[in-house]
Order: sequence, then C-alpha cells, then structure tokens
Amino acid sequence: MNIRKALWLGAVLLTAILCRETARAAEGDYILKDRQVYRVDGGKETLLEDEEAQWAGTDGTDDGLWAWVLVDPDMTEEMQGSEGGIYFFRGADAKPAGFLPMKDSGSCVVELSPSGEKMLISRGGEAKRELGFYLVDTANKRFVKKAAFTSAGRFFWIDPHRFVFSSVDERKGPRIKNWEYRGNEGWRCSVVLYDTVEGTRTVLKQATDTKNYIVTVCDEENGTLEIWEHFVKNVKDWNDEKKVKDRDFSIPIPAAG
Repeated sequence: MNIRKALWLGAVLLTAILCRETARAAEGDYILKDRQVYRVDGGKETLLEDEEAQWAGTDGTDDGLWAWVLVDPDMTEEMQGSEGGIYFFRGADAKPAGFLPMKDSGSCVVELSPSGEKMLISRGGEAKRELGFYLVDTANKRFVKKAAFTSAGRFFWIDPHRFVFSSVDERKGPRIKNWEYRGNEGWRCSVVLYDTVEGTRTVLKQATDTKNYIVTVCDEENGTLEIWEHFVKNVKDWNDEKKVKDRDFSIPIPAAG
C-alpha cells in the first residue's frame, strides 16, 4: 500500500470514529432521572427545573414506554451550546434511545404510532407547519424520514399504519394577505388520510374556494373524526374576518383496506 492511499484510509477511519463519538455525545447530553431532565456537561449533571420530558406508551415494542426532550438552544438559556434536536428515551428507566437533530425543535409536536414503529413530527408556526413521517429503528437508535407534508392544526394516528392530518395546498398560495395572523383561514386546507404502507393519500374533505377543513379530534370510541369548517359566501369575503363563518361536524373514520 502506498503512502498516499494509507493516509487516505487513515483519514476515512478517523472521520468515522469522530462521527460515532459525536453521535454518542449528542445522545448523552441530556438524561432523565425520576422523570426530571438533567443536562450533562463535562461529567457534571445539572437539573433543569423548568424543562419537562414528554411521555407516551406504545404496545408493539419490547418496552413500550417512550419519552423525549425538545432541546432548542435558541429558546432556552439553560440549553445554550447544545445541539438542537429531540433526545429520546425508552423504558421505565428512561435509557437513551437516540437523538434526532432538528432546527426549531422547541416548536415540535411528536406522536408515536400505536406500535411504536413509526412516528410523526410537526414543527413550525401556527398557520402552516412541516409534518414529517419517520420509521423508528429501535435497534440502531435511528429515525428514518420517509415523507414530509405541509400541514395545519393537529394530526392523529388512527391505527398502526394510517394517520390523518390537515393538508395545506401551497401550490395555490395563501387566500388572504397577512395570513400569518389569521390561523387556519389563510390557506386552503383539506383533511387527508395517509397510508404509510401503500404510500397513498386519500382526501376525506376537500377544500374549495369558499371552504376550509381542519381535523380537530379523533374519537376512536365512536369511530369518528371531528372536523372544523371555515366558509364564506364569496371568495373575496376571506379578507373580512366578520364574514368568515365556522361550524363543527363529524365524519366516520375510514375502515382499513
């Protein structure tokens, strides 16, 4: 082996080692003890009294209890100097279960599927957010992003493989000026069901020029979705808040195919 090739291989190995060490360090920057969040820095553990972990139970993994901490160094003084993202933990003893780098992580909403094998993460502003769909690789502590959508409002898993959300149609642009201050009225929003196995979208309530639809509740016991509709008589009425009306109604949760 010539010297140039040996140096190149050495650089590759060193880079790989450093990447593994960086990932390990990022994962261990925060820990949970008795459901309280601690930051680890230089071997010292500091309790973050104003920070709370979020918890969820799933039924399809060896140990279905999950927790996560949203770390946004731009929003919290105690977290400054950290890498922003989501720190995951598993089990009653809250063992570190992976780290997902994420900008604007302070705005994130995380929902694990009932089996714990899939995950949704929403982030962004109130009127328009990015919704990411991830596969959860528990063995390797990895989260693989498979799809992304532009959404509004809440989102719900309706079974281990399907979820519903309010899809924002960015292609047609906002309905009104200063849409940032008008919440879900500013864009055309349709209620959509996504099948993660087939990779298909089914529109349950389609937005029109005079109507918007936002899913607000998933009632599993009654098998229904609660929908919030905004509507106007004429397209130009969207610019006048007093002319925008709303109502709530239910639709059945579609049966699995």
